[in-house]
Amino acid sequence: MDAAAQKQRALAFLDQMNHPDAGVLAGLIADDFEFEFMMRAPGVKVQKRDQFLKWFPKIMKSWFPNGLNMKFDTVVAEGPHVAVQARADTIAGNGKHYNNRYHFFLRFEGGRIAQAREYNDTNHVRETFFPEQPV
Repeated sequence: MDAAAQKQRALAFLDQMNHPDAGVLAGLIADDFEFEFMMRAPGVKVQKRDQFLKWFPKIMKSWFPNGLNMKFDTVVAEGPHVAVQARADTIAGNGKHYNNRYHFFLRFEGGRIAQAREYNDTNHVRETFFPEQPV
């Protein structure tokens, strides 16, 4: 798969953050897929393919019922990797304004995404969804 096709597939995957569909996601990710939030927080762990396909659409629809409103900025592909800078601006399911910035690092195997790492402003996530947790 060439760099342009990898970029297109990476953006299709990340666009699923707006209104996730497990069937669409399943067609984009590898059998050994892993999703990882790059933060340290209670309960945060690597999600394997089956866990991700069950958990991700449910949590995204709960936290962001109107979608994440994800916009993509810089997209770079080299070898089996695609890096994407993005931003979100929406109202969370709890009524709070959510405005975060992201960096995603994706690794491809063949034509599918084998690994996705999400970097974001974790303090903003905490303030929006878990304000009772100490910093």
